[in-house]
Amino acid sequence: MNHKLIVEPETISSKYPEKPFLVRHNLADHPLFQISSLLEAESKLPRKKVDYYTGKVGVNEDKTKTAPTGLTAEETIRRIKECESWLVLKNVNWLPEYKDLLDELFSDYIPQAGGITPGIRQLEAWIFITSPQSISPYHLDPEHNFLLQVHGKKIVHIFDANDPTLLSARELENYYAAGGTIAKLEYKEEYQKKAWTFELNPGEGVYIPYTAPHWVKVEDEFSVSFSVSHYSHLVDRKARLYRLNSMIRKMGMNPAPLGQSAFRDAAKDALISTYLKTKKLIGKGEAGGRAY
Repeated sequence: MNHKLIVEPETISSKYPEKPFLVRHNLADHPLFQISSLLEAESKLPRKKVDYYTGKVGVNEDKTKTAPTGLTAEETIRRIKECESWLVLKNVNWLPEYKDLLDELFSDYIPQAGGITPGIRQLEAWIFITSPQSISPYHLDPEHNFLLQVHGKKIVHIFDANDPTLLSARELENYYAAGGTIAKLEYKEEYQKKAWTFELNPGEGVYIPYTAPHWVKVEDEFSVSFSVSHYSHLVDRKARLYRLNSMIRKMGMNPAPLGQSAFRDAAKDALISTYLKTKKLIGKGEAGGRAY
């Protein structure tokens, strides 16, 4: 069977990369997403590529600070229907069978999206395996992302990354200054009325824009989702500019926000790009070829 991400070119041209949109796929019955295959994938991946947490958390909690479940990763997958947990297999594209599927699935999409956001790279895939009624708390990710539902039903709430009342420039500066991590993104109940809400059944998926805050809840059946992300020159540029604005703010100045002036943004990007290239070259000279 031929596996392709199904999305209309008009949808990509009108909504990508800033707005979420629905897509379709035909992975629902694929053998690589059966429990036996997921157990095999877990056994092949390095331990650092497998994380799991309790799913009984609130929307506004930090998942990394929840109590351990006491189960192993293997036990979590085997008992996912009742163990009230969620588990992620990171970078399953390291495994040849998933890499082949990923390349086939996105072979048509990449050329289309690349015309809007050049420099697409680092196509990566994660698998989320989640107990019924579990919640993935409010958070953001730095990449373009597709969440493809394979088994069970997920409700996905996505918020506009460009709405300063939801996500401030200071929060994004802190996020990138910390290397793409943040302790916990603050969620307020009044934000919910601004959400795009998608109900994903098997065979459906949603595009989640880079840095768009979102939270997810699984319905009454356990869930398996295939999450595929990629970077682009646009994502790289915004990361550099937010890092520079964070540096400017630490010097006691109040930097102009991104998007206010195309000329100013271009000048800033040239400055930070030169700085990072110089730092990389110095790092190579001092560390025997390793750049920091």
